[in-house]
Amino acid sequence: MNRKLLLFCAASLPIFLLATIVQAVQFQDLERDVVLKERQQAAWVEKNKKVLAGVTVLSSPGRIEDLAQKDPGLESVGPEKTLKVRFQSGQGESR
Repeated sequence: MNRKLLLFCAASLPIFLLATIVQAVQFQDLERDVVLKERQQAAWVEKNKKVLAGVTVLSSPGRIEDLAQKDPGLESVGPEKTLKVRFQSGQGESR
């Protein structure tokens, strides 16, 4: 009985070592992917910040007023030409 148990342990040890090595390699691959995704995310966040800053600059009231004063084709729209649209959600609340 002891001999069979010892033989089983000796035969299964390389299988466990191989499984451990395979798992370590998979972990390294996944870790490399996570680092790549984190770098990509950081680049996207920076790009998004730049785009938002650009939108803020382009939509500033001072810039729009300056453009409206310089363009002779633009005119002020009064309340008689303004149309308000109200949407209702599925729950009956207006927005």
